[in-house]
Amino acid sequence: MSRTKEFDEAEVLDQALELFRVRGFKQTSFADLVAELGVSRQSLYDTYGDKQTLYQAALRRYLDRAIDQIRRKLDDPAPIREVLGSFFDRMIEGQCASGSHGCLMVNSMVEMAPHDAATRALAQAHARELEGVFASRLSAAQRKGELAKSKDPGAIARFLYHTILGLAVAVRALGERETLKQSARIALQVLD
Repeated sequence: MSRTKEFDEAEVLDQALELFRVRGFKQTSFADLVAELGVSRQSLYDTYGDKQTLYQAALRRYLDRAIDQIRRKLDDPAPIREVLGSFFDRMIEGQCASGSHGCLMVNSMVEMAPHDAATRALAQAHARELEGVFASRLSAAQRKGELAKSKDPGAIARFLYHTILGLAVAVRALGERETLKQSARIALQVLD
């Protein structure tokens, strides 16, 4: 007879992703996870096998939520420049907020992706998915006449994704809210 889990997996993943976001993968030991998550070492091993697997599961959960939030923000029927301006403002404000530890995906890309194939694969898949979300919204704006027919929605989507990455790193390194907003405004000139 199999035993029932002594913890809620969704809750544990939420706690783990916050711990990894605050400390990073390398600075979070399995002992830290056991202590912070309130789950026995054996239960974590039985469920995830190792720290790397738990990390990947937490990162996937984070990415699923992030994509869902971005889709909802981009579903706003307002003009594309307004939607994207608001998107960048909220992103900068949220990541510059006191106590924010930045975007787990960007943190993972910097810390892990260069030497960890699984994290790099997640980062690449996330990039393609997010670029697709932006390209779809830009194509809709183009059909409404808000974006010139000569513009390539895919190329602009990729540029916006790269802008997001750059801003997310700059937020962590510099935290200069107003200069970051100025950079976002300049980036939006690609829509002209």
